[in-house]
Parts: sequence; structure tokens; C-alpha cells
Amino acid sequence: MPATEVTRPDAHVVQRHGAVLVWVPVILGGVLLELPDGAPAVAADLALVAIGAVACVVAVLTSWPRPSRRSCVAVAVLAVAVTAGSLAWSAWGPAWLLVAMSAAVALPTPVAVVAVPASAVASAWTLSRWGATRDELLAQAFVVLLAGAAAAAFARLVSTADELRSTREELAEAAVARERERFSRDLHDTLGHTLSVMVVKAAVVRRLVPTDPVAAAEHAADIEEVGRQAMAQLRDTVDGAVVPILADELREAQTSLTAAGIRATVRSAQSVPGAVAAPLAWAVREGVTNVLRHSGASECRVDVTREGGRVRLTITDDGVGVPSASDGLVEDAGPGGRRGGLDGLADRLSAARGGLDVARGGDGFTLTAWVPDGTGSM
Repeated sequence: MPATEVTRPDAHVVQRHGAVLVWVPVILGGVLLELPDGAPAVAADLALVAIGAVACVVAVLTSWPRPSRRSCVAVAVLAVAVTAGSLAWSAWGPAWLLVAMSAAVALPTPVAVVAVPASAVASAWTLSRWGATRDELLAQAFVVLLAGAAAAAFARLVSTADELRSTREELAEAAVARERERFSRDLHDTLGHTLSVMVVKAAVVRRLVPTDPVAAAEHAADIEEVGRQAMAQLRDTVDGAVVPILADELREAQTSLTAAGIRATVRSAQSVPGAVAAPLAWAVREGVTNVLRHSGASECRVDVTREGGRVRLTITDDGVGVPSASDGLVEDAGPGGRRGGLDGLADRLSAARGGLDVARGGDGFTLTAWVPDGTGSM
């Protein structure tokens, strides 16, 4: 069930109902103060008051969140009861206010536009049966028309406030979802890479301990330093301050690939604008992480070029590529709906008006990411 679906009356619904229902005891109570003579007449008057009160309540309560057949029938019953009472006793004149207000909130808008003025005319007509002057008839019609218009305006105001509240809740939920996705993506892209580097270096330490303890100790120190970086990256991710630097990511790529025993060639164009470097830095981090974790490659080339109004990153390896849920190239979101890996990278590049292409061939895997260089020459 959608979060915004109305399942029970809330404060706004009570306000909308109260705008009309508060007048039921006031107006019909006035009718009861002027009961006619004779038991049959009193019984008939009381019956019409009861019918009118019930019809008004039913009309208003069944009109939320939109007018229904029941609310329309209830308005018709109320109109008939008030007409009968007005023709029989002059004290029923004010009851037309209830008819106009109920019609304004309980009928569909096109019908209400006709019903409210009709109520004003009917109220003047029934009042004329009691010898009212022209000014009294005009005043009666105007007051009834004004009551209906006021009820309609108030009901619309309450409905608008309810819509705004629902919209605000939806926007808040969307903001939370965006922040959750950002945190998940940043956590994957930062710690995923850093932990992959730690795993690679740990494997190197294990391999070097029997033959070269000194080199193994150096790599162990590197693991300690990378661990400290991971803690700093975690703090930055929580604070939303993760902004990788392209030059640093390229140097880290060279170091990580070499430590993993992969021949690495890293080349970069000069003067990559800072405004477009961050998305490519994320691409370097994700692409190199995939090479380390999945490819089984022996050689990897990382090239950053600038031409045709674009800055392009190409990462090519001779391994087996990146596995995925359907032998594709995007990580499975999983039951929690997390978007990471190449899927999250594509989102980052798209936000920078760039794009991502991936291709697996018989001789390896190629990732190509590009963003506009900001010169407007595309």
C-alpha cells in the first residue's frame, strides 16, 4: 500500500468535515426552538430534523477523499428534507445553508457548481412562500450562495494542504533514498577499492615471507597505511566529503597493479580540468578494482586522453573480464536495492553529462569512460 494513501481520517480530514458538521446542531437546533403546534406537526418536524441531520453527516463523511455515490444521494435526501420543512414551516429557512455547504463539499465539482446556486434559488423561492420582501429574498439567496462558496473554498484549502503534506513526505523519502544510495555507492567505490588493495598486498606478504622477509615487512607497512586510509575514507564517506583526485588514483592504480603482479602501463593527458577529473577518478578506482578482483589479467593499460571536446579514460586488460548476475557487466543490486560497481559508476558519469562503455572480448576486457572537457567544443 502506498505510503501516501489515506486509510483513516487525519487532522486535515477532521478540519474539512468540521467546516460543515459544526453547523448541523446550530442550524437544526434553531429549527427545534420553533416547533409547530400539534403533536402530528411536531412529530413530522422532528422526523425531518433527524433525516436532515443524518443526511448531512453521511454526505460529508462519505465524501472523503472524493465524492461518492453515497454522498451524492445523501445530499439529495438533505435537499428534499429541507425543501419539505421550508414549505411547511418558516423556521426552516436557515437550513438551506446546510444544503449549500454539503453540496459544495460532497458533490463532484461540476455538479456542485450547479447545485450551490440552485440551493440559493430554492431557498429564496421557499422563503417567498411566507411573504418575504424582495430584499429579504436577495439576502437569503446571497447568504446561502456565500456559505456554499466558503465551504467549497475551505474544503479545497484543506485538500491542498493535505496534498502538500503528502508531497513533502514523498520528497523527504526521496531525499533519504538518494542519500542512502550515495552512501552505498561511495562506500562501495572507496572501501571496495581500498580493501581490494589490502587483500592484494596481504597475498604478496604471504608469498614473500619465506623468501624475502624485508620486502614482506615493507608490504605489511603498506597494508597498515592503507588501513589508515580506509578509516579516513570511511569518515569522509559518512560526511559526504569523498572527492577522489585523478592523479592520485592513477598513481595508486600503478602501485596496486604492480603489487598484484600485473604489468601496468598508465598514461595520462596533461591539464585535465579539475571539474571533470573527479568522475574519471571514480572510474579509475572502479576499473582497477575490477581488474584486481575479477580479471585474472597479466597486463593492464590505463590511458587518459583528451580530444574532440571529451576527456576519455580507457582501461584494458587481457583477463577474463568482470562477472555479473547474468553474465553481464553490472553488479546485482541484491535484496537491499544497493547500486554499486559499474552501475553506480554509470550514474556518476551520467550526472557529469558523460558516459560509460564496457566490452568483453576474446582477448580481455575494456572499460571506457568519458566526460565533456568543459570547453564547450563538443
